[in-house]
Amino acid sequence: MRVLIRADGGQLIGGGHLMRCLTLAGAAAARGHQVLFAAARSDLNQRIAAAGFPLVELAPLPHTPESAPPHAPWLSLPWDEDARLCADLVAAHGVDWVILDHYGLDSRWSERVRKARPGLRLLVLDDLDDRPLGADLLLDAGRFGGPPRRHPVPGTLTGPAFALLRPEFAARRAEALARRGGEVRRVLILPGLMDAAGLAPLALDALAGSGLEAEVVMGATAQSLAEVRRRVAGRAGRSLTLDATDMADRMLRADLCIGAGGGTAWERCCLGLPTVAVAVAENQVAWIDALAARGAVEPLSLAEARAGGLRGALEATIARAPAMARAAAALCDGQGAARVLDAIEARLRPLESSDMQRLFDWRNQPHIRAASHDPAPLDPATHAAWFAQSLSRKDGLWRIYREGGRDLGVVSAVDRGEGRWQWSFHVGEPDAPPGAGGRMLAAFLRLLADTPGCRWLEGEVIEGNDPSAALHRRLGFRQVATGQPGILVFRREVCHDQTIDHGA
Repeated sequence: MRVLIRADGGQLIGGGHLMRCLTLAGAAAARGHQVLFAAARSDLNQRIAAAGFPLVELAPLPHTPESAPPHAPWLSLPWDEDARLCADLVAAHGVDWVILDHYGLDSRWSERVRKARPGLRLLVLDDLDDRPLGADLLLDAGRFGGPPRRHPVPGTLTGPAFALLRPEFAARRAEALARRGGEVRRVLILPGLMDAAGLAPLALDALAGSGLEAEVVMGATAQSLAEVRRRVAGRAGRSLTLDATDMADRMLRADLCIGAGGGTAWERCCLGLPTVAVAVAENQVAWIDALAARGAVEPLSLAEARAGGLRGALEATIARAPAMARAAAALCDGQGAARVLDAIEARLRPLESSDMQRLFDWRNQPHIRAASHDPAPLDPATHAAWFAQSLSRKDGLWRIYREGGRDLGVVSAVDRGEGRWQWSFHVGEPDAPPGAGGRMLAAFLRLLADTPGCRWLEGEVIEGNDPSAALHRRLGFRQVATGQPGILVFRREVCHDQTIDHGA
């Protein structure tokens, strides 16, 4: 598989977007996929080269930033020129997947790039939900449930199970968790690569006179570097490390952290590192609050940190460090990159004769029967007859969804005449990854888009099955009137140019 990653880093944007994409790129390369980066010019691009990935730098062009999306000023060239250059790369390299991690680009960019190659798929990393994305898959590791997105995407990878961590964090996890709960002696300060908010100097000031050791880790071009050097120089127990490549080891040795939100928050959770988490950007506030609600961090706003609140937050964190370590570790196991790649590599396969017992076992589970028209236990003979008929029918599609090397669920659609098809589905494996059902259905909708004669798709939902109803709505279905008591009917057009499927 060939992958193009479009992400930027720099003084304005910071380094988090680029670093998490490098993590995903490394995991993809380890599975044998070919990865190419496209990024605006920046000193941080040296990290792409150091990781061994080919890079096409996008030269800046003078332009007046558009008013939308809100982060359009982050672009160093007009969005349509950016899209043209990336579309050329897609066509020239035969790209199968584009991975986009940029708040300044929206569905206009996605649809322009998509036209470069039939069947091209897009994964977008986004936690703002402030614009349509035009994506097939959305990755938002910081989303803990909550209301539906304003700009839905067919397939989702949400929650810390999908946080992108380098493999060394999972490798150090057991050792790190084993040493938690002891005396707090060493504090790690992680303000972000660029520290545009000036968190590191605030943290060092708060630690003055505490008797605790402190190490600041940041980028060599961080905006607060001069202030940090002044506070560290000649002071026992204070140190500064630039552009560290061994963060898992440094977190393992630390007893507590003062850190910004962003990708390192999940690294700290994976290793159970108690943390004062400071929201240095608006988009970090909600999910830091969500971590705090689960006992995984001590939250602090940037305004509170600047007003002297760090010292009290440190004392509170030290007081409940063992419990905080356990709560944090329960949220993230460090396997997120593998799960994301599993979703990218997922596929639908045709029904086979060997699937009969598997479908019986799946369909006969009490929770699946409860959501079906007939909740009674299955009769083996009746199931065998239905299965044999399904294998030979020509008026529908039956597919098994496979993700992460496992069969997870089944989805089918039958032609009811006059362009109207009706589907049914369920995820059969109890331990399927979060969101697998939505990803299965999004893939099936793409299959139907290539099916002649399929104009409308309907789904029936038992009244009270709110998750299924919400899933239909997210996929673009509308509830229609029905005379069947206790049954909700949802319908959507099967758009053969796939525009609706991509959430444009």
